Amino acid sequence: MSLVLSQVPDWISIPDDPQSVSTRDELHTAFGLYALLHELTARSRELSASQRLLVRQAQGSPGRPQLSERFSADMVRPWAHAHGLVADKKDAEGRPVPLRVTLGIIRLTHVELHQRPVAHSERTLATTYLARNRGNLAEYQKVVADALATEVAKAKVHGVMATFTENDLRRAQEEPEEVAAMCGVDVATLKRMIDGELDTVMNACADNTGGHHAPAGQPCRASFMQCLDCPCARALPRHLPIQVLVHDRIAERRAQLPALQWAQRFAAPHAQLADLLSRHSKTALDDARAAVTDADRALVTRFLDRELDLR
Repeated sequence: MSLVLSQVPDWISIPDDPQSVSTRDELHTAFGLYALLHELTARSRELSASQRLLVRQAQGSPGRPQLSERFSADMVRPWAHAHGLVADKKDAEGRPVPLRVTLGIIRLTHVELHQRPVAHSERTLATTYLARNRGNLAEYQKVVADALATEVAKAKVHGVMATFTENDLRRAQEEPEEVAAMCGVDVATLKRMIDGELDTVMNACADNTGGHHAPAGQPCRASFMQCLDCPCARALPRHLPIQVLVHDRIAERRAQLPALQWAQRFAAPHAQLADLLSRHSKTALDDARAAVTDADRALVTRFLDRELDLR
């Protein structure tokens, strides 16, 4: 199945010294878990001359067990029993209840958690898997709706960054002291902002050590997504194409991610960007979309893949 490898971030790479990668780094993504499993099973594939990820021990001569590629779904249940897996809930007398494990239940658990198909169609997901557990689906939808409402409410409370208009830029050429005072910065900082020296991704930063995402006087280490509600952020007209592109890419990811994951990660910035873009006319937004460059697209891809985050 392609699920694991299709989710590999563009920025992932193998370090020159593999020992420098911690166990946490290896296991915090599906790809990391797959890579570790692939490494641990390499010797088994070598001995069995197999290309399968997993092989198993089979009967052979005394003292010389054989390795086999044959695998049946019926083997999962006795494996679970042999490992003493138990359910969370106990029986009426307080005794542990053996956990019923089958490949079908494992798949059903995954699709209920993520609400997307794995090696089957959307139709099969809806009619075969989710149809069995309408109560769980309704509960999941409620969780998603609550998460959306919470994140959008946060966005409204925090508001969005201050903006410069074309008129502000023209005034800054003639009355720099007045415009700088209006923006809460000194004239030198205003000039650097206008010249593009303080740009991040979607805005300029008026004070890298004065935001609320780091201790006072310390350089900000927050994601550039946090600029959307930072008092140090200033949006200039040249940033509009990037802002439009980020907004549109986030909207596209709504169809690519589990609903709850999208709500938790992107609902707030999507609402903030929608508010920010609503200050512009449709013509200005259309012109901004047309002005997006390949370099802009590459930057936004890296940004949304969290390649630009400090870790």
